[in-house]
Amino acid sequence: MAARKPNLAAAGADFGFAVLALVLGWSGAPLAGFALCLLAAMAAWAWLRWPALSAMALSTRLTNTALALLMIGAVLGVAYWLGLALGGHN
Repeated sequence: MAARKPNLAAAGADFGFAVLALVLGWSGAPLAGFALCLLAAMAAWAWLRWPALSAMALSTRLTNTALALLMIGAVLGVAYWLGLALGGHN
């Protein structure tokens, strides 16, 4: 089995969206701004991982997608919340 090549574009996009969520919280941006960030992060996740997802069986793809989108929502939600706390917005 060949060694997997890391997807640096996907990792960079994930990090960028986490930083964006933190900055949105820090600046006190409304929840609608965070929702747009979250939707964009989910779309980028699906787009950048499509080659790997298309090679999976449907049940595996659905399970992995559901877990990944749940984790993206959790991580970005925590980043937004931390930004709110660091920015002094209660």
